[in-house]
Amino acid sequence: MKKVRIFVISGPGGAGKTTIVNKLFAKEKIKKTCIKGITVTTRPIRSNEKEGKDYFFVKEEEFLYFKKKDFFLESQKVLDNYYGTPKIIHLLAKTKKKSVVLVLDVKGGMYLKKNSDIGKIITIFLAAPSERELYQRMKKRAESKKVIKQRVELAKKELQYSKYYDYVVTNKTVEKTLQELQSIISDNI
Repeated sequence: MKKVRIFVISGPGGAGKTTIVNKLFAKEKIKKTCIKGITVTTRPIRSNEKEGKDYFFVKEEEFLYFKKKDFFLESQKVLDNYYGTPKIIHLLAKTKKKSVVLVLDVKGGMYLKKNSDIGKIITIFLAAPSERELYQRMKKRAESKKVIKQRVELAKKELQYSKYYDYVVTNKTVEKTLQELQSIISDNI
């Protein structure tokens, strides 16, 4: 059996990763060939998110316990919260003979690309059309000005990683971005 293909979608907060991936999995072809990886995180749930659909939300003690027990393919601390990809996602994909689509921060994406023997890793960097647009998208979230400022500063650092990704897609419109991602996935499965 061929190794599982793992599509890592990264980019700064506000680039539209979660929105795009959710819409991607509304497409029948993607659902037939891929599994959506769901990240475990310690960050607070946002009003538009659902437990088990967008993330698995846990307390920091639980996350650190899982990490100690080697539960994750990769895990990172971003700002003040932990994020990790459960190994079970990879096992499920292998069993179902499907590929995996993961939404990871750039450190997690680069870690998997460099340290993984679990399958072919295809990295896709999703960028917002401009820094101003990124800031506007972040302002729509119910986060404090302090957190938004931290995320903008982090975004500037994350943008420097785009050159290490296999593909860079600028999220100008949802439909165009979906078409580009579907094409990348189809070309690599």
